Amino acid sequence: MKKVSLILYICSALTFLLMSSFQAFAADEACIQVIQSAKNTATWECKDFPTPCDVPDWWEKVNTCANTDTQIIDKEQQPQNLNVNFSVKTFSSCEDMEDVFKKFIKEYGNANPNYREFWGPQMLEDSAAPLKWVTNGMGWDSAVTAPEIKAENFSQTNIQVTWVDESEIIKTDWKYIYYYNRDKHAIYIANAFPADKLEIVKVIKIPTTFTEPEIYLSWNNLTIIATKYQPWNWGYYWFNRSVKTVIINYDISNLNNLKVEKYLQVDWSVSKSRRIGKYVYVLSQSSFVFPYLDYYGPNLKSTAQAFDSQKLEVDFNPKKVLPKKAELRLTDNKSQQNVNLRWRNLPYNVSQTYSSKCSDIEYVIPDSNTLSKYSFVPSYLTLSVVNLDDPSQETKTKLFFWDVAEVHMSLDNLYITSWLYTPYRFNCPVIQCITTPCIQPDCAFPVFPSWQNTVIHKVNILAWDTKYQASTIIPGSPLNQYSMDQDSIWNFRIVTSSHFPDQYTNLFVLDKNLKTIWKLSELAKWENFQSSRFIWDKLYLVTFQQIDPLFVIDLKDYRNPKVLWELKIPGYSTYLHPYDGTHLIWIGYDTQLNQWGWTQNKWLKVDLYDISDFNNPKQQHTASFWDQGSYSDVLSNPRLFVWNAKEHILFMPATLFKNANDKANPYRNSDAFQWSVAIKIDKDAWIKELIRVTHIDTVWLEEKRKKDCAQYVNVTPPPCTKLINGEEYCPPVSTYVPEYCYATSPIGEYLASQIWQFSKNHISRNLFLDNIWYTVSNTKIQANDLSSNFWKIKEVEMK
Repeated sequence: MKKVSLILYICSALTFLLMSSFQAFAADEACIQVIQSAKNTATWECKDFPTPCDVPDWWEKVNTCANTDTQIIDKEQQPQNLNVNFSVKTFSSCEDMEDVFKKFIKEYGNANPNYREFWGPQMLEDSAAPLKWVTNGMGWDSAVTAPEIKAENFSQTNIQVTWVDESEIIKTDWKYIYYYNRDKHAIYIANAFPADKLEIVKVIKIPTTFTEPEIYLSWNNLTIIATKYQPWNWGYYWFNRSVKTVIINYDISNLNNLKVEKYLQVDWSVSKSRRIGKYVYVLSQSSFVFPYLDYYGPNLKSTAQAFDSQKLEVDFNPKKVLPKKAELRLTDNKSQQNVNLRWRNLPYNVSQTYSSKCSDIEYVIPDSNTLSKYSFVPSYLTLSVVNLDDPSQETKTKLFFWDVAEVHMSLDNLYITSWLYTPYRFNCPVIQCITTPCIQPDCAFPVFPSWQNTVIHKVNILAWDTKYQASTIIPGSPLNQYSMDQDSIWNFRIVTSSHFPDQYTNLFVLDKNLKTIWKLSELAKWENFQSSRFIWDKLYLVTFQQIDPLFVIDLKDYRNPKVLWELKIPGYSTYLHPYDGTHLIWIGYDTQLNQWGWTQNKWLKVDLYDISDFNNPKQQHTASFWDQGSYSDVLSNPRLFVWNAKEHILFMPATLFKNANDKANPYRNSDAFQWSVAIKIDKDAWIKELIRVTHIDTVWLEEKRKKDCAQYVNVTPPPCTKLINGEEYCPPVSTYVPEYCYATSPIGEYLASQIWQFSKNHISRNLFLDNIWYTVSNTKIQANDLSSNFWKIKEVEMK
């Protein structure tokens, strides 16, 4: 990731310099020979200036005033012209589905001619649910012998909405830790309480074809959700059947005898999931990639292809594009038991069928006029509802023909959002010449603007039942799930950011039918939307350019929200968390200007804000953690934020770098640590780092450094060779020696340069059970005593 980020950073810098040089050169030339038209951004008055250099900063340059720039009119009108009909319909039959699809394929191809070059996706023959999960797919290690001693205060996954659980790679109850180890491809179950009895009691092996499994833990159920990739072959139809969503539920009431209660396999990859009580809701998604070459032929500029409707009539069959599911269910009903393995009848029912009937599919397909305005991407979305308490009940699947980007789930509604772009033609500047001949220069940097919108679908959730309610479209796009919220009277609040033609943040309040009640547009113009948090009837919003404005917005009167305060401080936050009813924890970065005048992250920072007076919030305490390059995964994944509210201690993984203050190399580090950090946040005193815990063993680090640096000592010169003209050429001897090999370099500099080699030992998760703090990496689980100077009590390796 660091290498990729560095490459992207270098590419961005080069692009910026090239564009700046080009613009500077163009400006120097243009100031002599062109007339520049411009519009006043406040009044939209348009007039001509002698040169581009004469255009004031608050005016926007346009191609011409004489002939109205229709592109600019489209941009201005875009936010107000979003009342397109994106309502949901239902196919009346498979024949109706076939007719709608055929019409859509033709209209989509005409509206998006460049997409015709895409290949169709692969397709695989369906496979039955693997019965080995029932019998020999559970690689147990040892039996459970510890007595039932339970913790009273224990950490749970940091979730957005109370009672709406979110999947993670680690879960705990009051006694056991369940952890998916990415390195070992296995779920380890550890008896964790009391800490002196810490041991691995079970191991569930996960196939390597399962990617990024995550788990839910509820009562006596351990639920595993993953995307399964299989070998594929290239087929004709338009989505990838070689990718499956897999949902596996175990009965863990007796860890000596784990039992698979359900194995569900649905076409396409996992997108999002949530759990409410005994029901798990899983969204699976697959995008369509139509085989346009089969119907239009090659997309050659010199040839106009006609749509081969006759071929489509023969080829298309709705049932071949319907997703399928395979399910294995534990059942006591002998009439339903149909699984026989090695001449033994097993108490399971296995079935394979379509995920939905044609007449049950709800879809959003724009008309041809809308397709020409929006870059609509067709997609299948399956909502699977699993009853964890009754494994014999068949999983209910609901099929939608729309897209998903982010979701927000309350106790009674599921809001599914997707992005919808409004692309414009490539735009090149037109120079109006004063003298002749007038030569138009080549368009070196064409502009391809795109306006981003968000489509919102609302689905009512009532335990097992799901029912579509409404849809709408709004400008901009949400940052993440914390950009959305439902209030106590079913109003939906959403924060979006717009980036074209201007950059700003929007707030929308929608009623239960997704009709706009109120909106706030163009907030914090030219600043990046960084984070937001809805807490009851208040919105805390963070944007950033060079300083961080923290906005407090009162939503109590949802028909007339008010911006109560804007507090500006250095740096920015990517996650906000309530400390109590009157204080807010802020976690993010401090920033600084680098030698090129750009703003960059300086170090990690944790702040506490007093919000008891909403009209005057104050930064009460702040603490920073080392230098530039330091980061924590909590900043991008709030589920890793572990807050012990009783002890007021924050636990988070962090990789910290200490800068060497080398002017010749400002990115040189003299030390680095990969830790889990325990931070005490006392609202009446301070924010204080208590201790750092690492799983990296540095005992042999100096010996390893000497071995690595030996390659730079007594380097043998490369052999000389003769050139074709008879001369002898001797390649130069490399004189590069990394700084960590210098005698004056501390051992920490070597660790900083090699930190990525210890990735298996990086602490990725934290938990607490009463006064025991557990740090977890892919190598071990370590128990630390919170009440006795954080002494290590015990550790257990995951082998």
